[in-house]
Amino acid sequence: MTSFKMFGLSLVATLAFASALALAADGEEQQCIRLSAIDQTPVIDNKTILVEMKGKGGYKRIDLLNRCSGLKIEGGFGYSTSINRLCKQDRLTVLRAGTACMIDKIVDITEEDANALMDRKYGRTASTE
Repeated sequence: MTSFKMFGLSLVATLAFASALALAADGEEQQCIRLSAIDQTPVIDNKTILVEMKGKGGYKRIDLLNRCSGLKIEGGFGYSTSINRLCKQDRLTVLRAGTACMIDKIVDITEEDANALMDRKYGRTASTE
């Protein structure tokens, strides 16, 4: 029985380490974004929004909890907040369609990741040099 417990603990430790690596690869997860720091919010698809920050603030990716019907077609969303921040678990509403969507994650991303998202938005493929 001892070897079984050791294997189980080893497996749990390995899975926890793999999860930590996956999160690190995605970038640091944020709780909120100050609204005054946001420059643009291009909608990539019905589940992903790119956030371009003002100045040299970099980029963030908003992942929605579920697919948000109509988000890509409408290309815009609204929100209501009393704290001047857009946060995890906030509700977004698709313009005109009125569909409600919840924010699952807000993640820091690199400029290269932001460019790849924009390529995906416009159906562009990476050039081979």
